[in-house]
Amino acid sequence: MDTPAPQDRRLIQQLRAEMARGAGRAYAIQLERLDTPSLRELLRLLRDLEDERQRAIQQARLVPWRTP
Repeated sequence: MDTPAPQDRRLIQQLRAEMARGAGRAYAIQLERLDTPSLRELLRLLRDLEDERQRAIQQARLVPWRTP
């Protein structure tokens, strides 16, 4: 397996940090096998999920009687 390009290594480091921060644990995903566009999309997905989580928390604080 080839070593990832420097920009890919930075993306992989960001992804691993985001996943560990978000879930509190590491995952055995072989991110090195993904191409650059896929790494960027995965990072965008994790950020979108975090934004959605923050919006849900804020909504629950604003109108707690409407949460299930």
